[in-house]
Amino acid sequence: MHAWLAFLIGVLVAIGAFLFFAALSGTTYYGIAIQVEVTLAVTLFVIALIVGWIFYVGVKAQYRRIKTGKEALIGAKGIAATDLKPKGEVRVMGEFWQATAKDTTIAVGQVVEVVGMEGMFLVVKPAEQKA
Repeated sequence: MHAWLAFLIGVLVAIGAFLFFAALSGTTYYGIAIQVEVTLAVTLFVIALIVGWIFYVGVKAQYRRIKTGKEALIGAKGIAATDLKPKGEVRVMGEFWQATAKDTTIAVGQVVEVVGMEGMFLVVKPAEQKA
């Protein structure tokens, strides 16, 4: 799909450039007025820009980070809803999860970071505070 969009952009720009330079040199094709050639050239450039933007958005979407499932949870930050000694409940990405604290206890309201997942339980550690 992206190859076809890139090809279409190239064709539109090539035809637009051809019409634009033909209009600048005063050459008319098939009896088309110079003003019409310039208008067609500008229209083709605008269409090429729109198709180029669609191409850019499509390619950018392929490299976006996954936003669902285990991949999205690991590394996410949340808040402890209960004391974790070592088990408790945390709120991550707007949802309450059962969690286990890794190597420590965590107090209510403390910011936590998800480091793993065991079944449907999150493994969390206290988040490092930025200075």
